[in-house]
Amino acid sequence: MRKLIALLVVILFVVTLFASPIAAVQNTPPVLEGGALLYTFESNIFSYKFQVTYKDADGNLPNYLFVFINGSRRAMEKKDIIDNDSRDGIVYVLELSQDELYSIAPKAKEWEIEYWFRTNDGHGPVITNKSNLFALDADAMGVSTSNSAGGGGTPGTSGGGCGCGR
Repeated sequence: MRKLIALLVVILFVVTLFASPIAAVQNTPPVLEGGALLYTFESNIFSYKFQVTYKDADGNLPNYLFVFINGSRRAMEKKDIIDNDSRDGIVYVLELSQDELYSIAPKAKEWEIEYWFRTNDGHGPVITNKSNLFALDADAMGVSTSNSAGGGGTPGTSGGGCGCGR
């Protein structure tokens, strides 16, 4: 009986020894990139969009993705609902009207706001630095952000971008 118990202990030890490295695969924490507060306006009415890209080298999807606006937590949603490839990045957004943002952050009227993003892939939280920057959503506004101040063309040609014929 002692030999049988000793054999079971040895087998258990060997299985544990070889199974541990497989079970202990290291997780790469996800990355939150390009976090921004974008705005658009039409007829003096502003709209706002918080946006961030979630990337995970392991392919893990987030358990949650939040934006904290002046300390108030709001859940974000995938921009493309069918995008599940976190290796190349999934864009998450939270769109708010002017009134919705001002109810959360009244000082946003004076462009005073603080926000950050938080996620968790099941292995621990990841938090971005706090920001207070706004940026025009040029794509949504149909505005080009390329250099239109001239100087882009060859001297003596009309490709300078200034519209002055030089």
